Amino acid sequence: MDDTRFEAEDMARRILRSAATASLGTLTPDGGPFVTFVTLATDIDGAPLVLLSDLAAHTRHLARDGRASLLMQVPAGDSDDPLTGARATVVGRLQRVSRDEADRARLLARFLARHPEAEGYAGFGDFSIHRMTVEGVHLVAGFGRIARLAATDVLVSPAVANAFLAAEALLLSALNGSAAGPPMVAVDPDGVDVAGAPVRRLCFSRRAGHPGEVAVLLAELG
Repeated sequence: MDDTRFEAEDMARRILRSAATASLGTLTPDGGPFVTFVTLATDIDGAPLVLLSDLAAHTRHLARDGRASLLMQVPAGDSDDPLTGARATVVGRLQRVSRDEADRARLLARFLARHPEAEGYAGFGDFSIHRMTVEGVHLVAGFGRIARLAATDVLVSPAVANAFLAAEALLLSALNGSAAGPPMVAVDPDGVDVAGAPVRRLCFSRRAGHPGEVAVLLAELG
């Protein structure tokens, strides 16, 4: 395997899972660009989730044309140059999850686990969860470190995602029953979200291939 490629895939996954906010790009009715700021979570497989109001311009754009991009970034740390921070642009189609879809409650719960501050308005009639069908990722990891990745390079395979989906509730119960400190509120093959203000993301050293690997990967984080 190309080590550079592997590093790019891992970095893109970490940025996507760790980012709590993103710049959302949509298309206006005349085809022009339009960028706004949104809060962000991810589904079990890594697909981005956003909670949007029907009153917002970007939501009206998406209802007409679902093509969209999400730019998320990692702070540059001690550097004076903000461009030294890694960032990833995820492109695809954002689709509204209707209130009668079976998955809506689960997706909303996953979003609220990452953003409990949204509970006060998430139930309003004009708010709805949107899930992105990822088509590709453009990663900039620093000067000269650029990679274009396919959705399959970043997202969890359906088989692994389904295994975690079936095991998530019991897995969280077992992990929280054996660990001290703030409770874990979400788990997926790439890490866990820990309750707090704000919610804290802990990324595993590698992607888990099965729910049974989570306890070991979590222990490695200390």
